[in-house]
Amino acid sequence: MLASHVFTVFLRWALGFLFLFFAFHTILRLVRRYRKFPIPSILTELIDNSVRRRYIQRPDVLADMMDLQPGMVVVEIGPGKGSFTKAVAERVLPGGILFAIDIQESVIERLIARVKREGITNISPRVDDAYDLSFDDESVDRVFAIACLPEIPEPVRALREFHRVLKPDGLLCLSELFMDANYPRRSTEKRWAEETGFALKEEFGSFFVYQLNFEKKTP
Repeated sequence: MLASHVFTVFLRWALGFLFLFFAFHTILRLVRRYRKFPIPSILTELIDNSVRRRYIQRPDVLADMMDLQPGMVVVEIGPGKGSFTKAVAERVLPGGILFAIDIQESVIERLIARVKREGITNISPRVDDAYDLSFDDESVDRVFAIACLPEIPEPVRALREFHRVLKPDGLLCLSELFMDANYPRRSTEKRWAEETGFALKEEFGSFFVYQLNFEKKTP
């Protein structure tokens, strides 16, 4: 009887939690559909959690799918806590560097503190504008964004800027997670990329979490 009661209580708690989660998720999606805004830096701790990094979007797996090489120059859009940042930066050593950019100073300040604390030498966090990046034309080997591109109010405009800074043989790597409030379908990101001069090279994952790698179209 006691075991049955405990199970019933647990089941009710679990169902209640799921209901609240999906209700919150639905409301957030509706709000962000009509008003785009950056995820507050304080929420990065909740979003970039150990469950996500261990079982859903593993930083090492995503980094391995970017075909990274030592010496590359990489730009990350929206680094959050830096979990994916660190995994990618490790793979471009020796000689490579990763520029982690965000429009929010608080995000960059926290990442700078982490980089200094962990003694990472090839990550350069900076405040930058996705519509007007402070990089020369065709100077970057990889641009990647993990569940970030849909948060940008004008994603197509940002993609044009990514296209500008990428080298002719560079890659744009985008990964999305269904639980994200701005989750776009693959077809949506493919359409955005097609409009801005990219061609799909390869894709991984499922409906719930996927990664798309794009290259510049050949003239």
